[in-house]
Amino acid sequence: MALLLIDTSTARCAVFIRYGEKNTAQNIEGARGQDARLAPMVQNALRAAKLSPKNITRIGVLVGPGAFTGVRIGVAFARGLGLALNVPVLGINALDSFALAGADHECSAGVCAIGRGELAFRLCRDGHLQGGYETGQEKDVIAALHAFGHGAPVVISGTAATKIADDILSPTDMSGVDLAIIADLIDANALPNLDALPWYHRPPDAKLPGGITP
Repeated sequence: MALLLIDTSTARCAVFIRYGEKNTAQNIEGARGQDARLAPMVQNALRAAKLSPKNITRIGVLVGPGAFTGVRIGVAFARGLGLALNVPVLGINALDSFALAGADHECSAGVCAIGRGELAFRLCRDGHLQGGYETGQEKDVIAALHAFGHGAPVVISGTAATKIADDILSPTDMSGVDLAIIADLIDANALPNLDALPWYHRPPDAKLPGGITP
């Protein structure tokens, strides 16, 4: 039983395969060309792991937060491959993995920068994810995290963690998506069972004629 993970949500193209106790990973930095790189990278990772596509029994794909085009590329590929192989495809929100990175503390959170001075965050208490995915201006998110901790430390991970760190908000060294950690969380059934659909924090800026959103 092989787990295939895909991440094109940020400025990289990353593939990870876990088969038993063996891990195989490929990663190329750069936001351009993800659509052309992804399929060959999956093929190369399978070859390196001495597997064939029929060995894949589960697929996971990062659904956000991230770049509009990058998220769509990864999700579309994962869904198409899952359909061709007749295997389940799990959507993974990076905020969940970041929030759970501090799960051994009473209060933790995943926090990502999403542009325009806004942050997206997910809360975790005593190892259990809390509520949903929330967004807000940086100062409002900091206030919300302080309130969540009720004066106690809140361990934070994610792309915005070091930026908003203070006496209450304590950052970990996990600032980017780690597919090996996500594989561990999937094996432990610690992640929500999300559909493989893009998660966008706001509607796309691009508009088609007539006001139709792509």
